[in-house]
Amino acid sequence: MEEIIRVGHNRLPVLIGPNGSVKREIQRKTKTKIDIDSHLGEVTISSDQSFFEVYTAKNIISAIARGFSPENAYNLLKDDYILEIVSLEDYVKNTKQRHTQIKGRVIGREGRIKKLIESKFNCILSVYGKTVSIIGNEDSVKDAREAVEKILAGAKHSTVIKSIKRASLLEGYKEVLEEEKIDDIDFSEE
Repeated sequence: MEEIIRVGHNRLPVLIGPNGSVKREIQRKTKTKIDIDSHLGEVTISSDQSFFEVYTAKNIISAIARGFSPENAYNLLKDDYILEIVSLEDYVKNTKQRHTQIKGRVIGREGRIKKLIESKFNCILSVYGKTVSIIGNEDSVKDAREAVEKILAGAKHSTVIKSIKRASLLEGYKEVLEEEKIDDIDFSEE
């Protein structure tokens, strides 16, 4: 099994790491072989094991290419963690000034909006290039993506903050409702 992905030249040093340490660590953790063509920016991932190892290595490398540190990208080794990439080009015209503005909206003043989304949904965000990327478990990534998409679509920060707070308040309420449903089940034998 083999997969080839492209990585920007400015992220290749992060992917390789000091003396090749990051590349070796990814290979060790995913049981894959990684070859990097630094001139073309192509990364070839191969494994004799299964597609799953190649897929996991590809996600880790994609996360690093999208601006995550290797340490944050290693979270993708956890079974329930995923990488979600939201393209800014789906929301704004392809102008550098507009991309800078919209990225600034996702980050917020002094990083407050980004930090709020990360803390409330227990995920990690990276605003890099023409994308916003999210690492977390499936449910938290889904909720974080909704918040990011609201901001990209032009919603006010105050509206997004209220919806985030409402969602976190409802989370406990949903759990109580689920427990009540379980309590309502009649286990008596007929």
